[in-house]
Amino acid sequence: MITTQPPTTDLGDQRRRRPMRLLVASSVIWASVVAGAVPATAIPSASGAAAVTSTSTMPPEPGSTLGRRIAHLARQEVGAHERTGQNDYPRKYQRANKHIVYGEAWCGIFTYWVWTKAGVVRRPSMNPSRGNEQGHYATYWQEWASDHQRWKPLKKRNPEVGDLVVYGTFAVSGHIGVVVDVKYNRRGKATHIRTVEGNLSNHQVGDLGWRKLSELTGNGQKASGFVSPTKVPR
Repeated sequence: MITTQPPTTDLGDQRRRRPMRLLVASSVIWASVVAGAVPATAIPSASGAAAVTSTSTMPPEPGSTLGRRIAHLARQEVGAHERTGQNDYPRKYQRANKHIVYGEAWCGIFTYWVWTKAGVVRRPSMNPSRGNEQGHYATYWQEWASDHQRWKPLKKRNPEVGDLVVYGTFAVSGHIGVVVDVKYNRRGKATHIRTVEGNLSNHQVGDLGWRKLSELTGNGQKASGFVSPTKVPR
C-alpha cells in the first residue's frame, strides 16, 4: 500500500443562473469547450498543490469507450474501504475470480475487478499457486503485459484512460492503480495523469488527483509504465 493524503472530492458542476440574453453566447462558449477550442478548467491536485491547466489538443474525454467505462467504474469505488483495516476489502472484489484470495493486499485485486466489470477480455491469472506470477502481485502485471503486447514503458509517455499504472518492476513488491484521466501536451505526449487506486494507506480506494508522469511513485517505487486493456500497436 502507499501513503497518501485523504482523497479530495471533485467540485462538480457548479452552475449559476444566467440572464436570458446570455443564453446564446453561453451556448457558443460551451460548444467551443466541447470541441477543444477553449482550454479545460484547471483541477486541483489531491495534495492541494497549485492547479495544472491542460494544454491538451486531445478530445475533452480521451480514451476509448472501453477506457472511459473502466475509469467510470473505478471512480464509483472511491471511498470503498476495508471493514477493520486488515485487508478485509469489499467482498465483491473477490467475486471477480474464483482464485482471488480474501485478506491479501488488494491493489491488484481492485484493478482486476474493475477490468473484469468493464468487460476487458484478457487478464492475468489470479491463481496463487503460481507464486508471484499472478495478478495479486502488483508488478506481475508488467510481466504479463509484456508477454501479451499490452505494455507501455513510462518513457514513451503514451498512457490512455483505462490503462493501469504499475509502480516498480517485476518481481519487486510494488503497487498498481487505474488511470482515469490524462493530460497531453501539444505533441500528444502525456504530461500528467489522474489515478484511482485501491489498498491505500488509509485502507480504502482513493483518487490521487493530478500528478506529473516524472513524479509518479507508489509503495516506495517509481512508476515503470502502463498496462493497456487491449493490444498495443507494435
